[in-house]
Amino acid sequence: MKNPELNKKLCENFCSYYKPSKNSELACMGFIVTERLIKSGKKIPFDKSEQVSDIAARKKLIRNMCASCAFYESDCDFILQEGKALPCGGFILLELLIARRIVAIDDIKNII
Repeated sequence: MKNPELNKKLCENFCSYYKPSKNSELACMGFIVTERLIKSGKKIPFDKSEQVSDIAARKKLIRNMCASCAFYESDCDFILQEGKALPCGGFILLELLIARRIVAIDDIKNII
């Protein structure tokens, strides 16, 4: 089962695709990366108050994280609709953390 505390902090707060009744075994790569960052000792704030869009971070996340996600090829609306749909909650949180310089793209690349 996915980490219930992280599920609440990340999925319920950041992900528009989150459905509590769906299979709790499924996790996007953003969830997996966030969980691994926390396990490695990184302090992750789950504060949505400062929503920042960072185009450079977005491109780096797509190239370095999304491509290794199980949903990437056939189930990711964000990728399939070329950015016209919302990304997953993990992507949103990580983009925010990169923009705020809490996490670097190298942290993500090293943890995947």
